[in-house]
Amino acid sequence: SLLSLLSPLSPPPALALSSCRSLDLEAARRKRIEAVRGQILSKLRLPEPPAEPGPARPLPEEIRALYNSTRELLRQRERLRQPQDPQEYYGKELLRFPMESPGEGERGHGDSRGTAGDTG
Repeated sequence: SLLSLLSPLSPPPALALSSCRSLDLEAARRKRIEAVRGQILSKLRLPEPPAEPGPARPLPEEIRALYNSTRELLRQRERLRQPQDPQEYYGKELLRFPMESPGEGERGHGDSRGTAGDTG
């Protein structure tokens, strides 16, 4: 039969039905990185990645002195500051002391809204 003649030449049934190529994970990773890089450049509205920065310039002495004096001042303030009382962390109770008797604030201040017929 013709089928018996062709069977040694044809691949096994599982391979014959598969149309997937073997996946190169490294190539897929590189493509994904390039896609993300392109999205970042697009968000930044840059046509290409910026050039690599050159070597850093040394800080001017005035800036270095200002930075160091500020750090030292903050250290001194921290040393002189009293340790915080744990009770200071929690909220305080609010006490209200009414200075007018009830109803006094609503009447007698030139506002006639809602006072006609009110008995208090």
